[in-house]
Amino acid sequence: MPDTRKIHYAWIICLGGTLMLFASIGLGINVFSAFQPHLLAQGGLSNTQGSFLITVRSFFVLLGMTSANALASRLGLRRSCTLAMFLLSLSSFLFGAAGRFPLYCLAAALVGLGYSWAGMIPASLLMARWFQDRQSLALGLASAGTGLATILAPVPFTFLIERFSLRLSFWTEGALILLLALLFWLLVRDTPAQKGLSPYRTALHADRPPMPRPAPKGLTPLRWCFVLTASFCVGAATSLGISNFGVLYSTAGYEADTVARLISVMGLCMMVGKVACGQVTDRLGGRISNYILYILVLVGFALCCLADLGNVPLAYLAMVLSGLGLPLSAVSPPIWARDLCGDGDYAKGLKWIQSVYALGIFLMGTVPGALADRTGSYVPAYSLFWGMLLISLILLGRVYEVTGAGRPPEESVTPTPPTAR
Repeated sequence: MPDTRKIHYAWIICLGGTLMLFASIGLGINVFSAFQPHLLAQGGLSNTQGSFLITVRSFFVLLGMTSANALASRLGLRRSCTLAMFLLSLSSFLFGAAGRFPLYCLAAALVGLGYSWAGMIPASLLMARWFQDRQSLALGLASAGTGLATILAPVPFTFLIERFSLRLSFWTEGALILLLALLFWLLVRDTPAQKGLSPYRTALHADRPPMPRPAPKGLTPLRWCFVLTASFCVGAATSLGISNFGVLYSTAGYEADTVARLISVMGLCMMVGKVACGQVTDRLGGRISNYILYILVLVGFALCCLADLGNVPLAYLAMVLSGLGLPLSAVSPPIWARDLCGDGDYAKGLKWIQSVYALGIFLMGTVPGALADRTGSYVPAYSLFWGMLLISLILLGRVYEVTGAGRPPEESVTPTPPTAR
């Protein structure tokens, strides 16, 4: 009998995934909200140029998403993800050293590649290889690293910027990512077989053969287009929403330390939300978790549209609700791929969903800054994001309801009666 008290190495892999996503999405993307107002001011950049940096980053995210599976197949997940984290570290050092707009664009391009090659696609593949059960929880725990970075990093990085320099703050971030890359390399292995193990299963299911996850019937090409359209809208609205929280409130007149705390609160709630999302999905299925997350993020972004009122408690409430709903940006797309594509086409479906998600960020990347230059506020951008999220909810909800996807696990594995057709 195996020692059931021993922690399965899959949970160490989950920790490695947490460190990776802490660096790639947390530091590389989310914490940029804290750097961006200072970068605009000290780099002499307009709002449009600031948004163009996000567009450059998004273009290389798109390139990286389409090549992530191929790179992982060629190098292995451990090597490709470590390489990506080195690129992220290099981007931070370049942001600190650069004084000209073209070099900032180059740094943003490196962030895009690092985000893609050490982001949700490889993290999802790692969790799928190492976890037969509790896969959504593992993915939620791993992606909670992005929220953890958003909690811990903005205040000290803002302190370094204001007390010393923007350059020192960026270089500190680069050194931290290098350390995380080393820890990831030491902890992670590509497959359970490399440790002489089988994928993690709960004690309840240990004596039963793994149940396959088939794709639901009724996912027509038109409905698949609905899913991809929803992914496009979610990618643009959530990722650009997170990236622009800092300038939303700083442009509205909030003090720098208040903005940093707002972003940290959002990160804390996003971390809690990701773990809770994994638990809810494992227990109730992806359909219910979709509705919960959409309601939270729609209300949160509606409150963001009130930023120009200057009401600090309302801003904190907006960050709390947005953060709790923003697992929609990271945890949900892999769940959609699993629910709608099954085991057989999971990797292919995930690549399509994440690539179209990245396309939305790329095509919409300059819109927030352009609207701010025209109107003097980032509120119009958040009104647009709110509308895009509502459209995605309608489309995705329709596909889930018609196909019956995302049911609770006990319903999904219930054998079909022999007489059913």
